[in-house]
Amino acid sequence: MRTRMRSPLAAAVAALCAAGPALAADATLTEVVVTGAHEAPLTQPDPQPWAHSQVSREGVAILGGPAQTNPYRLLDLMPSVSAESADAYGLNSRGGRKLNLRGKGDFHLTRNIEGVPLYGIVGNNDLFDLENVAGFELYRGGMPANAGLGVSNSTGALDMTLRRPDEVPGVEIRQGFGSDSFRRTFARIDSGRFGPADTALFVSASDMEADKWKGAGQTPGARRNFTVGLAQPFSNGARFELFVASNHIEGHDYRAMNYTQVEDKSNWRNFDYDEDLTAGRLARYYDFNRNEFDDVGVIANLVLPVGEAGRFTLRPYWWDNDGYFLFSSSDTNVRRWDVEHEQKGLVAQYDHRFSPALDLTVGYWWMDMESPPPPVYQKNYTAQADGSLTYAGWALLSKHGRHEFNSPFLQLTGRSGATTISGGVRLQQQSQPSFSYYATAGLPDVSYDAVWVFNPAVDPWMRVSGKTYREWLPNLSLRHELRPDMALTAAYGRRIGRPDWGPVASTYSSNKAKFVAQNITLQDVFSGLKPEISDNLDLGLRYEGERLSLVPNLYYARTRDKEVSVYDPGVDVTYYQSVAKAVGYGAELEGSYRFDGGLSAVFALSWNRFAFDGDIQAKAGAVTGTDGKQVPNAPRMLAKLGVDWRSGNWNVSPVVRYVGKRYGDTLNKQKIDGYFLADLHVGYQWKNVAMLQDVGIALSVLNLFDKRYIGQISASDFDLNAGTTYYAGAPRTAVMTVSARF
Repeated sequence: MRTRMRSPLAAAVAALCAAGPALAADATLTEVVVTGAHEAPLTQPDPQPWAHSQVSREGVAILGGPAQTNPYRLLDLMPSVSAESADAYGLNSRGGRKLNLRGKGDFHLTRNIEGVPLYGIVGNNDLFDLENVAGFELYRGGMPANAGLGVSNSTGALDMTLRRPDEVPGVEIRQGFGSDSFRRTFARIDSGRFGPADTALFVSASDMEADKWKGAGQTPGARRNFTVGLAQPFSNGARFELFVASNHIEGHDYRAMNYTQVEDKSNWRNFDYDEDLTAGRLARYYDFNRNEFDDVGVIANLVLPVGEAGRFTLRPYWWDNDGYFLFSSSDTNVRRWDVEHEQKGLVAQYDHRFSPALDLTVGYWWMDMESPPPPVYQKNYTAQADGSLTYAGWALLSKHGRHEFNSPFLQLTGRSGATTISGGVRLQQQSQPSFSYYATAGLPDVSYDAVWVFNPAVDPWMRVSGKTYREWLPNLSLRHELRPDMALTAAYGRRIGRPDWGPVASTYSSNKAKFVAQNITLQDVFSGLKPEISDNLDLGLRYEGERLSLVPNLYYARTRDKEVSVYDPGVDVTYYQSVAKAVGYGAELEGSYRFDGGLSAVFALSWNRFAFDGDIQAKAGAVTGTDGKQVPNAPRMLAKLGVDWRSGNWNVSPVVRYVGKRYGDTLNKQKIDGYFLADLHVGYQWKNVAMLQDVGIALSVLNLFDKRYIGQISASDFDLNAGTTYYAGAPRTAVMTVSARF
């Protein structure tokens, strides 16, 4: 594998073809331990067949933006990805951001850390500061059996690698100030190796605030993060690592627009929740639309050598999430959804190299997850003119079992001459818990634990028994080297997406009388839900020249048992059922070029088609004309360009992206125009200043030309109706950041 000189931005997405399965080529048993921030130039990873792109440590620093919290921002230069946020900083709030990958929304996107699904389904906030992230990767198509572990991966799989403690002592400090009263402080202390056992650890903390760019309130009102990392090597080659993170976030929401409101462009930057309490619509007051969450996450990593050719890895993890969403359910009513979520799991994996021509990975993933989804309980309140809320009854009360996942996997990789073949399979077994809902009339305003003293009655129409789903997920890939700098690749993989129980339960509860009139129970409705399955094929070429890297790729995907919202005239209700099929196909081109004079460029171009295959028929016979229609919020054309220029202590990095037109509805009547956006990052760095290793100052300007556009669209590939909501993109935003390393 040849070494290539790259600038940081080129290296950021230079892994345009990225490393493939853990057993591919000579990567099988070679552990790469990140001991600190990389410095350019980087080594170009060996391209593998999977549609798989990586971001380096330098790329995380540049693409992560001033807030350094939202991992979706790291995808800005990858093909077939459109990531949108309601605010410029990409911070998390209710409905705060969306991602579309090859036409599919992010509901079925796996978001892993260190290869484990630490995040849950509801209330999953950004647990790690991006300064503590060493690398980032995205699988867009098939993937090896030990990648993409999680509840769903039919959209794709993200994975973050955490930055280990540095081997030498050090201190990092970053301070940022910017538009909308943005303020962020980050500090990290590394102990370096100490003691007779060469132990190393780091401690980091961050504190951030920002106002909303329109309307009243903050997003977040506060975000405070504390992270600890420990690394302990052993004399026999084993090692133990531990990461613990605690995160608090709170903030106000942006108010979404409907399509009629979108047509009034002059109001895009003014439309939001009311800054003052207004008679007749008290619930639209901004402080009645907010959220607050506390998260704690723990990941351990134990690596044990087994003989000269084997390695055993054990990665247990635990995550706890507590908080609430407060939101207006009408002009006068406010609903509170409390979320108490816990999950724990582990991944056990054994790697063995039988010979230079044959590698094996075998392992097991297990996870236990406490609900939600669906919501366990919610309460209604009536907004008052003095800004208070009056209790108006329980909106929902239920008891849930626990979700459990069991997933053994196996991957074999063989090499013969210029050809590498890798194949494997994973069994995804998911146990859906039982759900029991209770009558809420007359129940007082007490806690969830205390309400059971009042003996609420079980609702016989809203009981669902547990169910177990099993699906085999095979994969196969091939890479053939035509010459040292060029290879042909092909990859196939099956992916899975979990059913969305939450909206089904909520819809049934809100329309219970209509269902009961037709003698339909919640169990009957749930029986129409099953996992979404997609089969994905990629064909590509990998070229890695001295200056130019090119990765053209064609893909095709078929999806069955797709869950969509279907109108049932027999009940006169629209609800989710797994009745649709879809076809996706497209072309992708990504690459980089290194000019003379410290100038380099990274680019990505993609054309994506994701459409329903056939009309959709409800149980009672109604047909929705979806055949051939592009799913909502799926741009066909995407183009990205990032340029990096370095001269002396200066660094200038403009990033430009184009998002093509989209539709907010399945019938493609709610058209949203395409747009260009440009960001600019300028930095200057002094080396060896007094006691400091380096001091830097940087200016980031997002939406440089102050483009007015519609960014986030609430619709996903589930939606068939026209109830889509829209968010205006943030205006020009500027942030100054000062950093120092001791």
